[in-house]
Amino acid sequence: MKTVGIIAEFNPFHNGHRYLIDQAKKATNADYAVVVMSGNFTQTGNVAIYDKFTRAKLASEYGADIVLELPSIYSNSSAEYFAFGAVSLLNSLNTVDYICFGTETEKIEVFEHIVDVLTKNNYVITENIKSRLKMGLSYPVAREESLKNFLSEEEITTLKTPNNILGIEYLKALKKLNSEITPICIKRESSDFNEKSINKSSNKYTSATSIRNMIKLNKIDLVENYVPASTYTTILNGNPLYNDSLYKLLKYKVLTSDSDYLKTISEVTQGLENKIKGEITHSNSYDELIFNLKSKRYTLTKIKRMLTNILLDITKDDLKNIVNNNICYAHVLSLGIKGKDVLSAISKNTDIPIISKINDKILDSLDIDVLKYIKLDILASNIYYTLSNDIINKDYTNRL
Repeated sequence: MKTVGIIAEFNPFHNGHRYLIDQAKKATNADYAVVVMSGNFTQTGNVAIYDKFTRAKLASEYGADIVLELPSIYSNSSAEYFAFGAVSLLNSLNTVDYICFGTETEKIEVFEHIVDVLTKNNYVITENIKSRLKMGLSYPVAREESLKNFLSEEEITTLKTPNNILGIEYLKALKKLNSEITPICIKRESSDFNEKSINKSSNKYTSATSIRNMIKLNKIDLVENYVPASTYTTILNGNPLYNDSLYKLLKYKVLTSDSDYLKTISEVTQGLENKIKGEITHSNSYDELIFNLKSKRYTLTKIKRMLTNILLDITKDDLKNIVNNNICYAHVLSLGIKGKDVLSAISKNTDIPIISKINDKILDSLDIDVLKYIKLDILASNIYYTLSNDIINKDYTNRL
């Protein structure tokens, strides 16, 4: 039995995602595909357009044999921690043979060389980045300048696209974990990760960003060719959620928290806690707030993740704890046609908790650290469903 692992957000599930699953199975001759998917909040700091169970079930319909939730503490982190959490989960299953990811290049050796260079020169590069940040450069610029002494121009260009950056981080995580999982690149099909408009040069593939934008603009008919039939049905009948909806709850959270507490939140750095409290009082919307907080040093993505961390009470110590102690658990969101076979194989081979349903008895049986972070996932879901005027506690009622 061969199993391929895929890390995704499926926000929403589109033709490119279906292509990735199909090609991953084909390239590895895998019998099963295990997907680790972000829950209701994503790595780019956005609330997911549709909830985690809806997105997971769509993935299961189109090739994923089992979909596991990436813990919220990882799904709302930088590329490094996002990748480490997802790879660590796949590795801990002791069932996954390959990990496949979409990139702008299909030369895995390019990624492997970059990882070797970054690993061997990590201390020097890190210190160089810190010094450039103190000069007022943004993190992406500081990093690029620091890497010029170690990588070629072509290799540095490779590090400029989000999917390639994640690919590098996946390989770094595999190396850090001394994993035997084999990494494989799948070249992305004809759409840029962050393109905001529908890709008119293709009648099949466009970015998730462009699809979300069209849904928000109520131009739903424009996305039909770019998503599977069941996704389109979801779009026609669904209740999409956007970051705008976070604002009132976020404002209440900030106004009722003191600066010392905000300082402990993950991604809040360099006195940003005071700026957040100041800007929240005269910002009238989510978008206005993030643009008021943005600076040369901090990207909008980092600002958005930071705000979500405030909403979910994710602290620097929480992140340090789960990473340093490699705390893993597998919360099953959905199963495909062969899902029960995969779940059985995983259960026989792994040492981490497999959570296929949630109730008080199961929660009481969990280790205290696992319990803490699964409760965070439940909180994230309940905040999501509150904002979308839906029934809460769906983690308790989801059936595979």
